[in-house]
Order: sequence, then C-alpha cells, then structure tokens
Amino acid sequence: MNTQVVYFSNSGHNKCLAENIARHYGTSAVPIIPVEDYPMNYSELTTQAKHERFHHVEVPIQPLSLDPKADVLILVSPIWYADLPRSVVSFLKQLKHAYARVIFTSDKFMVGFGTCGQTLRRYLSSSTVINKVAANSTNFSRVTAILDN
Repeated sequence: MNTQVVYFSNSGHNKCLAENIARHYGTSAVPIIPVEDYPMNYSELTTQAKHERFHHVEVPIQPLSLDPKADVLILVSPIWYADLPRSVVSFLKQLKHAYARVIFTSDKFMVGFGTCGQTLRRYLSSSTVINKVAANSTNFSRVTAILDN
C-alpha cells in the first residue's frame, strides 16, 4: 500500500505523531496550514475554534502537495469541540483523490471521536474504509496494526 500522511497541529503534539508515523512508513508528513495562524493563547484559540465549529466557518488553507499514487491516507489531527478542526474540513472538501482507506488518529485523545467519523464520511468517497484510532507520538501501534496486517 502507498501511504500518505497528512496532519494538522496547532500545539505540535499531532505534528510529532504524524512525523513518527511517516518515518515508520518511509514517507513524509504533509502539514495542513491555515492561511491565517491560530492564536497561541489557549483562551483565544478555544474561543476561535468554538466559533468556527458551530458557525461552520470556512478556514482557507495553503495548497498541499500530495502523492497521487497513495491509496491510504493517515490523517492526524486534534479533535476540537467533538469534531475535526475547520482547517481539516477545508482539506477534506478540497480532496480530489479517492483513497481506499483513511485512518484518522489524534494525539491527546481523551473521551472519544465525537462526530469526526460523520464528518469524514460526509467528505470522503462512499467506498473509502474509515478507521478511527487512538494513538500518541510514542505509541501508534494500533495505526500500524491496521496496515501491517
């Protein structure tokens, strides 16, 4: 399988996870970068994230260069207000490539995936297999177990 790793990270935790997974598969991790930076102040960040989530704000992102031969996408992102950050939704809306499988994982996984699965299903091909897997930068064995078997 040809694997593509894409991530969004504001604090760096999910970047570290994505880079470790990419290193495992001998590929690179491609960042989703919003055109405007998110605030680093936690209170300001959560206020903005909440507003974006519940008002369905379109968050412009910089163009990504993806492998057109990849059939597996490993998407690494935080979960904000029980869903994908709007910058990740922007990425999904722009996808022109249908993946056979998408594995969604998040560092700092706490209480569940919320509506992330529904959001992924809304923007991915109906034939795409979606796995949601808890992981962190030091233990992502559940991610690799899906693909290595």
